[in-house]
Amino acid sequence: MNPLDEIKTTTVYGTKGRDAGKAFRITELDVVAKADFVVRLVSALRVESYEDLLAKVQSAPAGAPQIDVIMHILQGSQPQAVHTLITDALQSVQIAPDPKHPEAFRPLLRTDIRELSTLGELLAAFAMLNIYA
Repeated sequence: MNPLDEIKTTTVYGTKGRDAGKAFRITELDVVAKADFVVRLVSALRVESYEDLLAKVQSAPAGAPQIDVIMHILQGSQPQAVHTLITDALQSVQIAPDPKHPEAFRPLLRTDIRELSTLGELLAAFAMLNIYA
């Protein structure tokens, strides 16, 4: 297999509250799924274009919590469409819930994420891997 064709992943480690010690692995979407996701995202967020969305992300204050940046961007969006996008994004996430076995990843369940800040970090990492890269 050509190394340039490898599917990329990124790992987010839970640091707060009930998510501390959990490892979350996010897998890159295929190009068609990425395109579909971006089209639905731009529509749901009611932004003029993909470039406008990037500008909103880049204008966030340095060091702002990821969930705050995401919530600011979601203002005025279509809630049901955003819910569907979040659910779809989380389909690419696996979890290793036991810090003693960090290699033991399994599919993520909705109940695995217990802190809103963790959700923000996962969505930001998903976006960096699939949208902004």
